[in-house]
Amino acid sequence: MNSRRVVGGLIRFGLVILTFALVFVWIKRKVSSHDHVRVETQAPPDTLGPGDMRLYNADSSVDVVLIGDKIEAGLSAKTVNKVKGELEASRSKDTSGLGGMIGQNVKTSVAGAIGTHAVFPLSEIKDIEYSDGRIHVQWMDGSNRDLFNNTTVNKEKVSNSFNEADAKRFVAAVRARKGLPASP
Repeated sequence: MNSRRVVGGLIRFGLVILTFALVFVWIKRKVSSHDHVRVETQAPPDTLGPGDMRLYNADSSVDVVLIGDKIEAGLSAKTVNKVKGELEASRSKDTSGLGGMIGQNVKTSVAGAIGTHAVFPLSEIKDIEYSDGRIHVQWMDGSNRDLFNNTTVNKEKVSNSFNEADAKRFVAAVRARKGLPASP
């Protein structure tokens, strides 16, 4: 009986490690088009300092935050809480057998990683502007990309989902933080 518990514990440990590896690979693939991206597992703070700014997309599912010397982009706190609540509700239903154990481990791992944000250091941004309905970034290495490139949430491209006036204020705040002149 004791050896079954040890084997079961090893299997659970292996599955948790596998889950973390899969989540890491998935996140890395999602942000791999940006060589300038770092990943931070803690969401940005709710309160911001002077000159910092938070930009939400149209349905508030995604936020972009200028905080200190970096831009953080990811799912908003509202969306993270909604997903965690749905995972918790479904986790309480799956409790029996090996499938239930695996499901609970996977859901716990996903709930822990759902608030991950991509971090773009301002030192790697040469210029930023809002045009064609998207936030464009020119990197120090000369490459140009939309801030969210091909990222989709709820089957909608995130780069096209920001209010124009809000996005322009965000770009102006980033430009001011970098000491760049105001956009024309």
